[in-house]
Amino acid sequence: MTGDHDHDWEEDKKLVERFEDSLKSNLDLYFEEEELEDIIRFYFDQQKFLKALRASEYALEKFPFSVEIRLQKAQCLIFNDELEEGLGILEHLNNLSPNNEDIVLALANAQILAGNLQEGIDLLENYLPMAEDKAEVFYSLGNLYRAKGDNSKASFYFKEAVKNRINHEDALFQLAMITEEEGSFDEILDFYQEFIDQDPYSAGAWYNLGVVYNRLGRFEEAIRAYEYALLIDDAFASAYFNMGNSLMNTQQFEKALEAYQNTINCEGANAENCCYMGAAYEKLGKIDEAFTYFKKSAKLDEEYDDAWFGLGMCMLKKEKFFEAIHYFKKAIHLNKDNANYWVGLADAEFNLGNMQASSDAYEEAINLEPGITEAYINLSIIYFEQNRLEEAVDVMREGMEELPEEAELHYRLVVYLIKLGKYKEAFTYLENALTLDFERHTLLYELMPELKKQKAIYKIIAQYKDDHPSSNLNT
Repeated sequence: MTGDHDHDWEEDKKLVERFEDSLKSNLDLYFEEEELEDIIRFYFDQQKFLKALRASEYALEKFPFSVEIRLQKAQCLIFNDELEEGLGILEHLNNLSPNNEDIVLALANAQILAGNLQEGIDLLENYLPMAEDKAEVFYSLGNLYRAKGDNSKASFYFKEAVKNRINHEDALFQLAMITEEEGSFDEILDFYQEFIDQDPYSAGAWYNLGVVYNRLGRFEEAIRAYEYALLIDDAFASAYFNMGNSLMNTQQFEKALEAYQNTINCEGANAENCCYMGAAYEKLGKIDEAFTYFKKSAKLDEEYDDAWFGLGMCMLKKEKFFEAIHYFKKAIHLNKDNANYWVGLADAEFNLGNMQASSDAYEEAINLEPGITEAYINLSIIYFEQNRLEEAVDVMREGMEELPEEAELHYRLVVYLIKLGKYKEAFTYLENALTLDFERHTLLYELMPELKKQKAIYKIIAQYKDDHPSSNLNT
């Protein structure tokens, strides 16, 4: 929502709970105007737009002349697909208070959804000279030009937003997206290097440089940039957090744990940082500690789906499969579009022998995110064990379309085709598999020990061994 509001999440949550309790109990408790604004904003930030709309309607019954609440209602209407009514309120408010920055920004942003891009651009460009928060106006102009397909002007305005507010995370994100789309990495690195050259003691500039390096997958350089930011400002919570993420990507889990703990020390515990603490402990194999932090994360925000998934993974590793299923289903209930949640559920169901439930979950994962190797392999194993060989073959072919360089898929397909008596086709795929990864050929014998006696298989493998003289020919 428009405006720059800094509220304690825990306090706002308690306020929302008191509000909801009053509605359930039909108690007409008194709420200050600002409290009702905070309640609407809380729902909006949680993307509970219908609840936000209902709260705004309730608030207007109490404070019918509140410009801020009418503005919030307009934004809620727009995000509930009632664009025309929302726009109407915004235009009315803009006529009543033509230079109200929050209203101007909300009206301009609404023009993106309405498709009136030039109208939004004209509004903001005319308003810009009198704007107090120029960073936010530049950012909104960037969004309008981005929606118009003009990445050059969008990038210009996003950069202007960052120049005016060094830690404008939304503008930084959009710049990163444009950089990835256009491959203009050197340009964006030069942009942040200019900041550092002008002010080498700007923690924000070093932080932004770290963000770009992280997006580029240059994690060691990102870590160094975050370290510089923290030398300048040792209470920079976002720098600790992002450094933790880069450390996780470089398998430095102990250091990542320390970075996440420093994040908590700086900003207090919340669902996100506790969940990441749990993930670091999980990577270190400290499952009990991981479970504790995932549990704390879920307690801080019951709708933080990653926390429930983390709890499920802990139970899966402790071979408590019934409990794992419970947690995975909680995560899926909150976010049914995350393929990893379905893979976790499928693994747990598989370990309990619930093959139908497991295969259904793997299929859902594949539909959501083609390219998860584990999903293809495990689903094919289920079909193989049920003697549904044609279906096992189909799954492997589907997987290979998405992951043509994944040798294990080729080796498994060889076995499934041999089981079906399709030797000629199997030998073709065997040659592909040996080319991709000769060392993995022993998988053939693990899946089908009798292949050790197959002279044709031995002959093909022996031919490829000549290209891998250091390898042992296991037969």
